[in-house]
Amino acid sequence: MVKLLIIADDFTGALDTSIQFAKRGALTVVRTKRNVDYGALEPDISVVVVDSETRHVTAEEAYKVVSEIVDSAVKAKVPYIYKKTDSVLRGNVGAELAALCDRGLGMVHFAPAFPDMGRTTCNGIQYVDGLPIAKSVFGNDPFEPVMTSSIPELIKAETDTPVHLISKGEEVNISGKGIYLYDAEKASDLWSIATNLKKNHQLMTLAGCAGFADSLAGVMHISDRPDKTLNIPKGLCIVCGSVNPVTVRQMDIAEKIGISRVHIDRTMCLNDSWINSGEAVNLVHTWISTVDNEGAVLLDVNSGSDVPLSDMKINPDDRGKVSENLGKIVKCMIDGGLNATLFLTGGDTLLGAMNALNVYALTPITEVMPGVVVSSFNYGEKDIYCISKSGGFGGENLIPELCEILGSDVEINKGIPV
Repeated sequence: MVKLLIIADDFTGALDTSIQFAKRGALTVVRTKRNVDYGALEPDISVVVVDSETRHVTAEEAYKVVSEIVDSAVKAKVPYIYKKTDSVLRGNVGAELAALCDRGLGMVHFAPAFPDMGRTTCNGIQYVDGLPIAKSVFGNDPFEPVMTSSIPELIKAETDTPVHLISKGEEVNISGKGIYLYDAEKASDLWSIATNLKKNHQLMTLAGCAGFADSLAGVMHISDRPDKTLNIPKGLCIVCGSVNPVTVRQMDIAEKIGISRVHIDRTMCLNDSWINSGEAVNLVHTWISTVDNEGAVLLDVNSGSDVPLSDMKINPDDRGKVSENLGKIVKCMIDGGLNATLFLTGGDTLLGAMNALNVYALTPITEVMPGVVVSSFNYGEKDIYCISKSGGFGGENLIPELCEILGSDVEINKGIPV
């Protein structure tokens, strides 16, 4: 029986939030199709996650899509609904919270902080590593710059739904319709919010990112799956479709420790017919051989952190085409015999691969570090393991740390300064 629906506006967000429940034993499925036939699901599934793919649509379209997803869940009598929001508030946050508020119970409890990743909320202002988000790297994002750090201001730009700011430690007075916005600067603050909501029977309609989901998973106790032994390939095929400076730096470090880095140029990214060319066939074979011989390969749309974001020649209008063609590259490598764990950065990249493979659901398994999720899906007769993360997540040494966790055969060059 489905106990919880999670609605995320992109794929990596769906994973880093659902994993909080899956790692505690909840049988969880993440779907890329919006329509859910709850009656047709396996009876043991407790958590359903829907990737609404509304990050890049208009606020009006996002409201409509989320409303339809909520209506379906309410009709199926799903008791709890969680609207996953981006930890730096990209996308249509106000419109989607309004949809849950309007189509649910008339109120949403929203705790957008993720202290373990440096995202905190104080007096309704969202911070990243101590900086208001609009003054952080996310304020200069080439695709989705965050223009305000004030959460109430951001919400009110898309909806007239009232916003009630709840300061840390303040007693909550639930007095009508609206979005109840909670300050939180430490993980323990999120835990206090979750436990108080449970005590007051207010867990039905909730919102936030993976940080709040972690606390909710701890108080909801949705657990029905035995531990699973993993047999993850040690080889690593990294496909980077994110231009976030955090990820660019991680890829620079990967190259410096000795991982072969391939620049995926405009032709590979934007030309639909390139993947069928003789050049593509030869390069895919070479990249698979690199994984076999060296333990890893990095396919990257970036040229390195020394190149200004303004000079990265991927137009925002082309982002869908880039993820689609990166997905085709991933498919060709798997079809060509790749025996490796995939590491895909950016929700668009992961979704592009899923679409190319005609796979529409996967199972989150574990979290190897905050925001870095291991999942599996079936392709043909083979289980494929995939690691994913949002573009802005992780420290700069994420790749070497990941290689060590996997027991990879990569010979990390310890002598190169990073």
